[in-house]
Amino acid sequence: MQPMADIYELEPEVPTPDLPGTVVLRPSYSEAADALAADLYFHAANCVRSFGDFHIALPGGQSPVTLYNTLLIDPAYRDMPWKRTHIWLVSDTASSDTAELIRDLLVVHGDVPRDQFHPMDLSKSDADRAYAKELRDHLGWREKGHDRLDYVLLGLGADGSTAGYSSQNPVPDAEDHLTHLTNSAQERTLSLSMRLINASRLVTILATGADKQPGLEIAMKRDKSNPIGHIQPVGGVLRWYIDEPACSGIEATQ
Repeated sequence: MQPMADIYELEPEVPTPDLPGTVVLRPSYSEAADALAADLYFHAANCVRSFGDFHIALPGGQSPVTLYNTLLIDPAYRDMPWKRTHIWLVSDTASSDTAELIRDLLVVHGDVPRDQFHPMDLSKSDADRAYAKELRDHLGWREKGHDRLDYVLLGLGADGSTAGYSSQNPVPDAEDHLTHLTNSAQERTLSLSMRLINASRLVTILATGADKQPGLEIAMKRDKSNPIGHIQPVGGVLRWYIDEPACSGIEATQ
């Protein structure tokens, strides 16, 4: 079975941005979400065949909601292996509704076993260590080298922010941990570490809409002074899913 996004023929009306990794460009957000859903489904099925389960980390916010609904409603994905899927969070804050959104959309309607949904508990003083332990407990039984996340989905801010990291919450200079907790005056934020994200089998970034254009231009610079510049998978694949409005004003091309 070949991923649908790879066989979908498209003649884009705008140039493809020069981004690290592979770029999947579609005319609209819904078509970009469809392409992402097709590839995610294919990847999940392969992981279940290879390892017995599928571990995915998802972001918060409203951007991926259409994707989540596509996976649940489209008949093409009725065999999505939800019962073999572990859902992790890319990041969360003490005041957000990320866990509730993903629980209501995917865990309940996808019939994911409740013990396979792993929200972040920001009420714990050692929330970072607790989440890291949970990750090790569930991934550690796999053969060494395969004890990593299978899939990480990221969003992109106009300022180059991603995975809960921003100019106010920068990526640490050195990382040896699986998680990163920041206690700032603005917000308490728990994120997967860049080390863990970059170790994933597949890292995807969904960036759609004209408001994402500044973020894409930052990503094209591959500058580690911005969080998006730290997304550099090691032994994995990086793939972007973008629509034409997100890059209609970008001049640099591949």
